Amino acid sequence: MKTTNHRFLSFSLALVALLLGSATSLQAAETEIIYSRGDSTRTAGTGSVKAETYDVAQHLTDPALVGLKVKAVRIAFPFANDLTDGQAWLSKELPLIKSQRRQEADIATQAFDPKKGYTQVDFAEPYTITEEGLYVGYTFKLAKSTAARRPLVVTGRITQGGLFLHSSDVYRTAWHDMADQMTDLAIQVVLVGENVSEHAVGVGYVQEFDGRTGEANTTTVEVVNHGTQGVASFDYTYELAGQTGSGHVDLGNGKLPGIYGRSATFQVQLPAVAEKGAYPVTIDITQVDGFNNEDVARQGQGLANLYHTLPIHRAVLEEYTGTWCGYCPRGFVGLEEMNRLHPDDFIGISYHNRDPMEVMASGQFPSSVPGFPAAFIDRKAPTDAFSGSMAGKTFGIDDMWQRACTVLAPAEVDVESTWTEDSVLTATALVTFPLERADCPYEVGFILLCDGLTGTGSSWAQANYYSGESGWPSSMSTFTNGGSYINGLVFNFVVVARSGISGIENSLLAPIEADVTQSCSYAFDIRQVKNTSGDPVIQDKNNLKVVALLFDKESGVILNANKAAAGASSKTPTAIEQLARTADKRVRSTMFYDLHGHPVAMPQHGLYIKAQTLEDGTVRTEKVVR
Repeated sequence: MKTTNHRFLSFSLALVALLLGSATSLQAAETEIIYSRGDSTRTAGTGSVKAETYDVAQHLTDPALVGLKVKAVRIAFPFANDLTDGQAWLSKELPLIKSQRRQEADIATQAFDPKKGYTQVDFAEPYTITEEGLYVGYTFKLAKSTAARRPLVVTGRITQGGLFLHSSDVYRTAWHDMADQMTDLAIQVVLVGENVSEHAVGVGYVQEFDGRTGEANTTTVEVVNHGTQGVASFDYTYELAGQTGSGHVDLGNGKLPGIYGRSATFQVQLPAVAEKGAYPVTIDITQVDGFNNEDVARQGQGLANLYHTLPIHRAVLEEYTGTWCGYCPRGFVGLEEMNRLHPDDFIGISYHNRDPMEVMASGQFPSSVPGFPAAFIDRKAPTDAFSGSMAGKTFGIDDMWQRACTVLAPAEVDVESTWTEDSVLTATALVTFPLERADCPYEVGFILLCDGLTGTGSSWAQANYYSGESGWPSSMSTFTNGGSYINGLVFNFVVVARSGISGIENSLLAPIEADVTQSCSYAFDIRQVKNTSGDPVIQDKNNLKVVALLFDKESGVILNANKAAAGASSKTPTAIEQLARTADKRVRSTMFYDLHGHPVAMPQHGLYIKAQTLEDGTVRTEKVVR
């Protein structure tokens, strides 16, 4: 049901005016409420820039809304020219009239004229929200196609049900849930209800997390304003595995406005649990600004998955390059920068083509490479070894790699290597699974890397198409300040040998026992390591590294990995790595928030708060610009 259309994901900033009316008393016990998930100070216009008819909706499922009546909706447009046939509607489902490719609402429909800014559309009869929830949406036609015509106004927040989309051209086949591709629809719902609380906060979610037994862990909790007044602080209690505690949160400058649906997140540090298992985590918001919290959704529950062995996922970035490739310097820089930022855990692998470091033909690459440069993380979707999923000259691979590392790996992987002869390096993978299982759909493989490769002559000179370009980060200065060819480069992370294209058959055996280590070894005879011209490629055996890779047998996807210098173990870091670990503890998770505390899954251009949870449970925050 979900598809990606990059034309639709192009955001053009188009701030719109918010026409919020103050909360007014309708009767002695009836109150008008504005419900809105988004932040009106951070809105943007988006769209396909095609002339077509749009159907958009937001799904209201918050239990605190049950019993309230929908009186009207406020619909935002960044412009009004060429917009016609507006219809606001309420519906229990999202059916389509296929012949007209239009929305058929099953509750109410009201025509309106699209205008710039927010337009309030009143329904003939207020509709009472039931437990099954409600789709609130609108339909309109964009009559003229230009690059500036992006008519959907979205916010800086991403939530489930925040935006459903159908259109007569780009998204004509079905409704599309855009929760993982766009931010929420900037729609405001005017509600009326009796005996609505001034001070009420519900729990939006308690984040499920993976943690280690015997130590404190941290989870993220979202709170949602269900009152008519703003929220400056609140008190909470928690329960985990029979242990209870409490805390107080002062939102400071991030105070929630007095708008139904506005939210914020906070961190809860939870006590250690000795035994592994999946434990419910219950959060209860007990007080709001000193008042007792009587909200129906004041409690929320998440899950703590606790293990004796908590695998560290070290995502693998494989790049495909060649000295002849003028666009490949950005991959050269990307791998070097990532290794500088994450010396312990970053695993970069570089496959060379048509230069002195080529040890296999392109047809033997583990991934299908349509052109150079190319890159993959964990042999899944293609990416860029410098910009990642970000466009242009932005160093975005760090964020993409860190997101890949947050996926729980099925096993911890360690690797050690020993010189069994002067020219034979034996690598051993040590694989420990946190959970038992009867089968074993995994295999281990090895790659031998060499750093410090350099040479003279035209085949070693790196072609460079970035000479004289501006706007790149300073890490690209060697190339932006250099000529059309760069001589004397030192190439690292270079693949010189491997055990096979994927894993070694029967390298891991069933059944898998929890917390019991399995091992597998493979020997590299460096005398046999040659490039495709038959020449030795290793220049100094002390610059060799071994990478052990855990594969999914069926898909060939890399599930985890680790690295070690020749003759060393991943469990005994080098002196440089020890210094790095002392200065910067392992980052276990990274999240981004906007300046109002709302989580942002895919930061676009702007200012954000980057929150990193370290291995000891502490949280480090900093402001970053994207």
